[in-house]
Amino acid sequence: MGCDIHSYVEKLERGIWIKVSNIFPRTKWEKSYFKSNVSDHPFNWRSYGIFGFLADVRNYSHSPVISASRGLPMDVSSEIKLEADDWGCDGHSFSFLMLDELLNFDYDQIFWDRRITKQVKPNFWDGAALAEDEETEGEHISLRKFLDGAFFEQLEIMKKLGDPKKIRIVFWFDN
Repeated sequence: MGCDIHSYVEKLERGIWIKVSNIFPRTKWEKSYFKSNVSDHPFNWRSYGIFGFLADVRNYSHSPVISASRGLPMDVSSEIKLEADDWGCDGHSFSFLMLDELLNFDYDQIFWDRRITKQVKPNFWDGAALAEDEETEGEHISLRKFLDGAFFEQLEIMKKLGDPKKIRIVFWFDN
């Protein structure tokens, strides 16, 4: 069973966190299913690399993690609180990150990406196997290259919203 992210952006306005809507371009695939060409959701694609980095969820690569899950913020907007509550016990690893945390992280650090595909028995391959020998398996890679350009495109869109200390993403996962 796969794992997906549910993510939103909030902006602090006059002391209240407000959900930001319709700022992220939809993928070509999404455009064929939705009437709008824009979405409310950053990082709205299945990427266990990004999930691992954001909250140590499905972190098969053993990438650096920006923060352990923090739970929903106490002052989360009512719209996002309702969405989160609807997930009940099917949602997990609720968290949030400030945009300035995301912008100031050291993405140029190198780590050993331990996720490999390994044959574990005849006609069966495990795509989330762990490399055991750093010299011959896996890959040493910068976090910037590992997360890919689409991750950073989302950060650039959020930067246009204003002061990074007043912008945050709120997110959780399902599976």
